[in-house]
Amino acid sequence: MTSDNFPRPPRHFLPIHSVPNTPMFSRLKLLLPDRPIPLRVLRGPFRGAKPVMNPRHSLRKMMGLYERELNDWIEDALKQVSSVVDVGANDGYFAFGCAAAFRRLGKSGRIVAIEAQTQHIEKLKHSLSGEISDLVSIELIHAFAGRESGNGFVRLDELDPTFRRHKTLIKIDVEGAEIDVIEGAKDWMHPDNLFLIEVHHEEYLTKLRQIFDGAGLKLIQIDQQPHPILGRECRDIGNWWLVSEFPPPNVP
Repeated sequence: MTSDNFPRPPRHFLPIHSVPNTPMFSRLKLLLPDRPIPLRVLRGPFRGAKPVMNPRHSLRKMMGLYERELNDWIEDALKQVSSVVDVGANDGYFAFGCAAAFRRLGKSGRIVAIEAQTQHIEKLKHSLSGEISDLVSIELIHAFAGRESGNGFVRLDELDPTFRRHKTLIKIDVEGAEIDVIEGAKDWMHPDNLFLIEVHHEEYLTKLRQIFDGAGLKLIQIDQQPHPILGRECRDIGNWWLVSEFPPPNVP
């Protein structure tokens, strides 16, 4: 999405997005089903989750090594929040992973997963049908997120008003539309909310930090760090993450 009038192009689903290009892993992939199935995450902050994913495309996710650079931050962040807004939910690895983490921590929570692509929404619905009915609620919204609502877009500021704008982790992965999403999320710019933003344009690193600085909030940059054995993930070199600096314990 380059503006609110022109939707961004569909997210690219890369067949090898989550596995390294090594002969061993190439052979291992061939032994796995090549269709979406409920797939348990074995390690990492999302361990115990069982989203519907294609095993051949999701080995790193299953092992808890997908975007492993964020694992420690996510593990700590989920202890500090009681709700999650997942913008660009894709296959649900993050949303359903957060639900599993809340259950493991023994606390209730509310999760909203926003995804524009129908192919992903169908998998998210399949994953949701397999969730246990407990104190963690998960809501799916089939839309783009942007600075204005309407014509297939939703502003975060216009989400259900019963959704508390505090103690929330907001994850944004929208393939270059990060600024638009933040422009529609002014009500969420609060020191006890935490943000995780995947940045797809280098110039946005400075611009986003300036926006957050203006609200009295600080973002920290996390760079890609190739796994010492598996190597780097199949993603653009020009990808970074900006994450919230954790608030002091006395934030109300």
